[in-house]
Amino acid sequence: MPILDRRAVLGAIAALPVAAHATVEPAGPWTKQGDIAVGGGRLHYAELGEGEPLVVLHKLGGWLADWSQAAPMLARRSRVIAFDLPGHGDSIMYGPPPYIQTVVQSAAMLLAALDDMGIDRCNIAGNSLGGIIGVVIAACWPQRVNRLAIVSASLIGPMTRDQITAQDGVRKRLAEEAKAKGEAFENPQLKTFATLDPAVTRELAASTARAGEWARPSERGVGRVGVTDYLPRVAAPTLLVNADRGNYAKYAEVGMRLIPHARRVTIADAGSFVHQEKPVETATAINAFLSSNT
Repeated sequence: MPILDRRAVLGAIAALPVAAHATVEPAGPWTKQGDIAVGGGRLHYAELGEGEPLVVLHKLGGWLADWSQAAPMLARRSRVIAFDLPGHGDSIMYGPPPYIQTVVQSAAMLLAALDDMGIDRCNIAGNSLGGIIGVVIAACWPQRVNRLAIVSASLIGPMTRDQITAQDGVRKRLAEEAKAKGEAFENPQLKTFATLDPAVTRELAASTARAGEWARPSERGVGRVGVTDYLPRVAAPTLLVNADRGNYAKYAEVGMRLIPHARRVTIADAGSFVHQEKPVETATAINAFLSSNT
């Protein structure tokens, strides 16, 4: 099956409403769901299983349903807690989105929610934006994280505010050119990410539409934070989970070089969203890592 880039996603997004909460987040295997008030809004979460808490975090433009297929297997050893990140899924933020939703802000909101739930320490598994938030939590609040799994994340250096503004300008120009031609705007950065599963592509279109205007501020936050500066400060044992293809694969080497206690797993025949394309293999690798004594 050929690798699909996000052209199909972006075309589908263009046909969907862009306002937050324009689509419905799909049901999953969860046994409990709820909302927790944090500064600036409310975070939605879902749970499955019992035992040591494992917080799972989704990608930029995703929602907690990204983890639905892997959750039942992860729940065999953990109390799985999936969050909709700020401005995503069923989480509600008060007021319009800021220009930049910083990673540190999102991390602090998640820790506030965990405090409300009475969870002092946990394991974290995060994909893309969720993985970067996990890195920042592990680096800045090491007492809160036992183990960290980074599932396909862009481990990049910091961008300046001027660079982000210039990037916005390029995107605005491309969007205007596409509109003039009667075409859907294609985010240049998204083209480089790929998935092997058309169902994942379709769900990404729906979850991105759900995030609406919050997706870009969160993306700017990823660029601004410079996660590579945080990686050497991660003291928790860390697992890097990547597929054998897709744009994220190259970042495994970055993580192995900069994270003090890192190991890696490569899952075959999958693309950028390995936990959705290969949930059994991904959950098996994460469970083995969490159960390891080293």
